[in-house]
Amino acid sequence: MNANMNPTSTEIIVASSIGLIIAAAVHFRLKKIRDQRIVPKIKVSGAGQVVLGAETEPKKKLKHIVMAATREQRFERVTKNLKVARVFNTLVEEMKAIGLVSNDDKCTDVMVPMAHKDRSPVLLLMGGGMGAGKSTVLKDILKETFWAGAAANAVVIEADAFKESDVIYKALSSRGHHDMLQTAELVHQSSTDAASSLLVTALNEGRDVIMDGTLSWVPFVVQTITMARNVHRRRYRMGVGYKVDEDGVVTENYWEQIDEEQQQDGAKKRRPYRIELVGVVCDAYLAVIRGIRRALICRRAVRVNSQLKSHKRFAEAFSTYCQLVDNARLYSSNALEGPPKLIAWKDKEKNLLVDPDEIDCLKVVGRLNDAADSIFELYNNPHPAYETGSVWKDIVLSPTRLNIQKELKYSIQNVERSI
Repeated sequence: MNANMNPTSTEIIVASSIGLIIAAAVHFRLKKIRDQRIVPKIKVSGAGQVVLGAETEPKKKLKHIVMAATREQRFERVTKNLKVARVFNTLVEEMKAIGLVSNDDKCTDVMVPMAHKDRSPVLLLMGGGMGAGKSTVLKDILKETFWAGAAANAVVIEADAFKESDVIYKALSSRGHHDMLQTAELVHQSSTDAASSLLVTALNEGRDVIMDGTLSWVPFVVQTITMARNVHRRRYRMGVGYKVDEDGVVTENYWEQIDEEQQQDGAKKRRPYRIELVGVVCDAYLAVIRGIRRALICRRAVRVNSQLKSHKRFAEAFSTYCQLVDNARLYSSNALEGPPKLIAWKDKEKNLLVDPDEIDCLKVVGRLNDAADSIFELYNNPHPAYETGSVWKDIVLSPTRLNIQKELKYSIQNVERSI
């Protein structure tokens, strides 16, 4: 240091270097602490296998235990308090969907069957397993020439929409994500009944209808198509549904006629429905990934085994449905980028035409193991997830995602141990 007490350039450089070293050391120390909170400490056994350290054993939180123990009482209390409100809310939602509730001052008699002078009304069946990508395909379909003009007056049937507007569902969901699955299951039957009520009302009135669902239960779908074929001559109402009597005999009667065939004059004669089917299929593990993402973002979750069953059953039933409808299309949503791909189609009485390079996806999904607990149990050999070009092999298991894989593995193990 010189006589004027000013530091020399050498002293400045030395001090700066020491400061940088200290800052770097603090940075890496904090980063190490953060990483240890996310990724468990790894130990190597004598055999060279990687094992988790004892400190990674999760501790069950008292809150989770209390929530599980009091779930039944909480659900019962909320259901009792909102039972009447739910009835009125569901009725209003049905009226909104069919067009009875409007902000316009002008009254419209929308319950009178629409006068389709130049065409038949259309029933569009959107089918595919949970997380297949039906919503994406439907958005594209609504841009087509016909639906661009008809969609505004069409009735959209979607059980999930009733579920999300259910006052009991909203009340329970607002209290946290701990009961996400159980909350969805609690209101499943009521939302399904509301959707069925709206469907039969819309068909009785001759409206264009878009029915969005998994179409995984063949008896229900077949009976619905039969009703649509005859509803221009007879009116229908909801049946008893799926019932098991004391002897174990199963009865499935989803729709029943409420009057005999009516003679209609020329002015009031209704045209029969044109029934179209649009199916969406994808590799089941992709659907599970989408389901997990939806649960995190929307807090709307389904059990994985239920999801797998919906994919398998729809894939097995698609050919049967094709024989019952006037027009059918099947899309594959396996690609991460770009729109879903049309892989099969049928028009009127013609045979189903398929893309030979892509239709195997439908066959593969039809033979999946719906009781699988992991992707390794999902299919027998050959396993599509390990084929070249698959999302699982090329993206999920990419070596460039090692840290993400470790974080995900730890999170999954942590959740599994806390159950």
